[in-house]
Amino acid sequence: MRDLPGTFRRVWAGESVSMLGDYSYDVVFAWLVLSTTGSSTTTLAAVMVSIAVPRGALLLVGGAVTDRLSPRAVMLLSHLVRGGCVLALALLNATGTIAIWHFFVIGVLSGVAEAFFWPASTSILPSLVSDDQLPKANALLGMSEQVGRLVGPMAGGVLVAVGNTTTAMLVNAATFLFAATTLSRAPKGTPADRPEAPLWREIGVGLRYARDSVEMRIVLLLVTAATLAYAGVFVVGLPVLAKELSGSPIALGVLSASWGLGQLVGAFGASVTGLPKRWGLLIIGMALCEGLAFALVGFLPSVWGVAVVLALLGVGVAYSSDVALPAFIQSTAPRELLGRVNSIVDLPRMTLDSVSIALMGVLIAIDVRWAFVIAALPMIAVGTGLAFSRTAREMRAR
Repeated sequence: MRDLPGTFRRVWAGESVSMLGDYSYDVVFAWLVLSTTGSSTTTLAAVMVSIAVPRGALLLVGGAVTDRLSPRAVMLLSHLVRGGCVLALALLNATGTIAIWHFFVIGVLSGVAEAFFWPASTSILPSLVSDDQLPKANALLGMSEQVGRLVGPMAGGVLVAVGNTTTAMLVNAATFLFAATTLSRAPKGTPADRPEAPLWREIGVGLRYARDSVEMRIVLLLVTAATLAYAGVFVVGLPVLAKELSGSPIALGVLSASWGLGQLVGAFGASVTGLPKRWGLLIIGMALCEGLAFALVGFLPSVWGVAVVLALLGVGVAYSSDVALPAFIQSTAPRELLGRVNSIVDLPRMTLDSVSIALMGVLIAIDVRWAFVIAALPMIAVGTGLAFSRTAREMRAR
């Protein structure tokens, strides 16, 4: 890691702490909502919607603003806004003045901040490292995310149990402040000249690039297929499958942990070995493997068999999608459009998650095994189609 610039290492450290705080916050925030409302799951769902709606609705705006200003500036402001929201919740809870409407206000503000943060966070790396260092930098961030995903929820629960929700919120607010501090020491970058055209026209420029670029169309096709397959499988499919195979909540924990550990290993492997130049062959092969793995999982007779498949799949997905995909976009998309391009890539994930979950809910009520087969079809279809495309096979990262 010493071969990477010190500016990247500082930002990576800050974002690693922030990711740990993010996953911890998910648990603490949900617990606080349930505690305040008397365990009202309806209110919790509504609050989560108040976060998701502005996040999805403003995602393209966030990408355009990132290109107009700079990823560093947008990330810094987003960290401060989200940290301020968490701090406000902590103070309201400590003084006993917290009310339900506070959760909705905080939810909307957090959703807006995330809509700007996401495209900025995937656009900042080219300003911190050289193109040949992008795979390693993305791999390190991917490792941090997996560690946060594994450790964060447990840390949040421990903070609430040992201290209280106010203490947990204050710790989470501190993670945002730490990330903002490390970002403040990063190069400011060169913001784009302020265009005379309104923001919506700048968004249109990004959309036209995505339409006209063959590589971007292929990336969007893959992301769409993956979202349709993965969201329903992990939110609905695996919990039902774990219950059928074991009847114990431990089984679901084993499946989730095996997936997370596989992704951690995959990200670490990518940081050590680097990525192949033939990115097209990599993602075609992984799309087919992912589809076949999903189709197989529903027919396996034991939790441990499913866990092994998920662990192996996690290794491949981390290597190809979590590291290779962002590195490919960062090295091939025009630098002045990178924020908009990343927001467009994130858009299917934002809009199709609920569709996938709803479809899996219907299918799994009919037949668990065949629900997994149907969930696998988008990846198999896209992987097969791209295998016959010379353009897709010859796609290379720079």
